[in-house]
Amino acid sequence: MLLKSILWLFSLAFLFQHGNSARILGLFPFSGPSHNHVFSALTTALHDRGHDLTVVTAYPLKNAPNIGYRQIDVKPIRDYFESFDVYEYSGQSTFGRLWSMWYSFSHNCPLAAEMPEVRQLLKEKFDLVLVSTFFNECLIPFAKHNKAPLVMVSSLGSLGFGMGINNPEPSSFVPSVFLPFTDHMSFSERMVNFFATLFVDLCKYFRHYPKMDAAAKALFGPDTPSVMELETDTSLIILNSHPSLSYPKPLLPNVIEAGGMHIREDNETLPEDLKQFMDDAEHGVIYFSMGSTLKGNKMPRNKVDILVSAFAELPQRVIWKWESESLPGKPENVKISEWLPQQAILAHSNLKAFFTHGGLLSTQESAYFGVPLIGMPMLGDQMLNVERSEKLGYAVGIDFKTLTKESVMKAIRTILENESHKLNAEKLKTRFRDQPEMPLERAIYWTEFVLKHNGAPHLQSQAAKLSCYQLYMLDVGALLFILITFGLWTDYLFINSLFKSPKKVKTS
Repeated sequence: MLLKSILWLFSLAFLFQHGNSARILGLFPFSGPSHNHVFSALTTALHDRGHDLTVVTAYPLKNAPNIGYRQIDVKPIRDYFESFDVYEYSGQSTFGRLWSMWYSFSHNCPLAAEMPEVRQLLKEKFDLVLVSTFFNECLIPFAKHNKAPLVMVSSLGSLGFGMGINNPEPSSFVPSVFLPFTDHMSFSERMVNFFATLFVDLCKYFRHYPKMDAAAKALFGPDTPSVMELETDTSLIILNSHPSLSYPKPLLPNVIEAGGMHIREDNETLPEDLKQFMDDAEHGVIYFSMGSTLKGNKMPRNKVDILVSAFAELPQRVIWKWESESLPGKPENVKISEWLPQQAILAHSNLKAFFTHGGLLSTQESAYFGVPLIGMPMLGDQMLNVERSEKLGYAVGIDFKTLTKESVMKAIRTILENESHKLNAEKLKTRFRDQPEMPLERAIYWTEFVLKHNGAPHLQSQAAKLSCYQLYMLDVGALLFILITFGLWTDYLFINSLFKSPKKVKTS
């Protein structure tokens, strides 16, 4: 009891010291466990600045602060996410994967909106609302309900989910995150990119937003404006991206890039057995992880056998993120674990390569620590990330669908034997770290800027208020086309009348 009292007094003193503390609501019910690292980095940093946080999440922090940091666990969404088999979708076409994603993910936000713990938040008052851009739009009205600024946070960079309105992105040179294109697209690639972007917009407008609106009206009342309308009042958009790892594109003043804000060199250490395993590796170590969503033990058996056979022939030691107690046929040079401190592994001087699925967070971490990549993308933005990493000269990509022992060995040897990959990784590391402040500091500054300036409406562009035909001047173009066509047709009739032969008059 005495300890609790001391903690409360310390908290009050801390808040008093900062003076401008605010009650902040973070709404991140649907996200992968790795994406949650981005959100929790932001929310815990805001707490450390003296703000009071209430966070709705499918992955509550185990070591969350005891005071001023409340977590609402949306377990049903976590259960759904854990049961989602990504390998099942890996063989689909681009448009098939897109449709499966919209079909599978759209019901999660309505599920969160129905939870009593979430509905209870309507009775509280918050000064700022944070919402994940990834299929969580039905909770956006919490900002209007509280008359509070809205900050959208994307753990995956610019996804186009609402970004097309708030920050126009021309498909002529901004590749869709679902396609392995660069910003130098051929005519056919631009056409595919255009239709992929259009497909996402159609799914969003005709399938996703109606479900979000229905869930929002059920939670906030029938007079609630549409989610799309409320989205245009976004005060700030925080993107987990950086020009070093993505292609240049125009950004409005209220859109900031804070790629890598989850990276902290000092917050992870290697367990003693893992440290010794890496320290004693005479030929170095290769780290293999398919991330937190792609469970290693759910990988098709024939693919696992290919990897086991390839790793067994390597002189290097291999650390494999494997979500079971045993790996059939595990070679002596392979160490498995269900959980691994990834950033600490990537920071180790004896690590030679990172064999990854190409997720954005893993890609950012490899760039931050200067580690060459072997990318085996499965879905979402992973193809684009691996393609971009190859263009930067520090990665080699392989195809999961046609995976063979030979392709695995060739990719590993290319990375290990070609010194240019390591040199390019070191160049990227220098460029990625060369920033005026840490990405997390940037995200915190602009979040508090929005709080300080009552939503900072002076940063918001009118583009968010315009319809698509107004934004791209289609109405003006249509009027000009009509006027020009009418003018040409009038000229044609006039000229034709001048040169038309007069009819001869019959004489009797």
